[in-house]
Amino acid sequence: MKLKKKTAVAISFTVGIMMFATTAFAEVNSKSGYDQLKDSLKYTAKSCTKDLSSYTMDMSFVIKDGTSIVYSQNDINKYDMANKSKESKDILYNGIKKAEGYYYIDKSSMITKSQDSPSYYVTNFTNGTDNMWGMKNPFDEDRASDIEKISDAIVGNLKDSVAVNVTQDGSKEISGSLNNTQIPSLVNALVSFQFKNSFNVRSDNGSTTTQQIPELKSNIFVKNIKGNVATDKNGLIKSALGSGILSGTDKNGQNHNLTFEVLVKIGDINSTVVKKPDLSDKKTIVQTSSNTGKLSNPEKYIGKYSNNIVIEDKGKFIKIGESIVSIKKIDNTSVAGTYESKYINGYEDRNQKFDFNGNFNKQSGGNDFNADITGIDNSKSKVKGDLYINSDQAIIYFNIDGINSSNFNSQYNKVFN
Repeated sequence: MKLKKKTAVAISFTVGIMMFATTAFAEVNSKSGYDQLKDSLKYTAKSCTKDLSSYTMDMSFVIKDGTSIVYSQNDINKYDMANKSKESKDILYNGIKKAEGYYYIDKSSMITKSQDSPSYYVTNFTNGTDNMWGMKNPFDEDRASDIEKISDAIVGNLKDSVAVNVTQDGSKEISGSLNNTQIPSLVNALVSFQFKNSFNVRSDNGSTTTQQIPELKSNIFVKNIKGNVATDKNGLIKSALGSGILSGTDKNGQNHNLTFEVLVKIGDINSTVVKKPDLSDKKTIVQTSSNTGKLSNPEKYIGKYSNNIVIEDKGKFIKIGESIVSIKKIDNTSVAGTYESKYINGYEDRNQKFDFNGNFNKQSGGNDFNADITGIDNSKSKVKGDLYINSDQAIIYFNIDGINSSNFNSQYNKVFN
């Protein structure tokens, strides 16, 4: 089973908020303070992708509605660059229950366990792996300079909001905060748009992305933002803590104050050890891959793949529909097809159908192919997601953005007539 390649939607959303936050309060009393923060970001990105031999990155994210936690996610990622191995553990809480996922890769094998599967999938590569996890420095991307210019422009005349403290050993602490009167209207508009697209998405069981997060409809704005970044004497970011309050009104006219908190820590630098897990007492599914880097006879994946839509009702599992992914065109670079969900009487208002297409990005495991897909559904709404293929199985994994993976089974089995 596959772990979604995208970082959790929630974390991506908060990182977006924090980008605005750090950009807004970074340039205050002098240009040098702003330059120091940007230099630290660039230095950290370069170090984590090229220079460090090993490190551990711990990321936690929490959303609260008032005092109640309605969503949380914790990811612990261990990187051993010298030995080309990585281990990731993630715990997701959707306000109702917790789910855990796992990922490991080294030069010759890959182990995955998705949040909705009890089994560990082990792939042994006969030809080894090269680009083990595809880590890239975001500042080396073509769009990096444009994004930096946009961030600089958003700063505008926001001054006097930062405190930079340099200690005797050369380490630094950059902190600051903004209230609602200081936050530009453009930021509020972008945050409102991103929130609606990230969280106000109904899943196949009729819930929103995470069932406990209020579905804000109007008057969405950021009330305040706080941030604190600590670096070592070289400028490497050791920790980043950010929080913000998003206010808005739901469809019933009730006002909510959602608190977002994100904490990123980088530690065990050049001393992190990544060990292959002992799965002797676990349920495993083992396979071998030649790791040629290409789909062998991609046309064999053309056809229909089915998935039962199941909910829990009164202590029992009941089937309320079926979803079908039809692959109509596929090669080593792209895929196209249709998605359709059909429900039984009483749930038919949840029916959905759309055509999709996407391009493959070769994954670190070799014979694993993942495509970001897009489409327009029957309500004229844009749909995004991803389709994953393991070339050694007659199974695909199809995810739609906005559907909580702890409640949604992404595995689709090929239909044989």
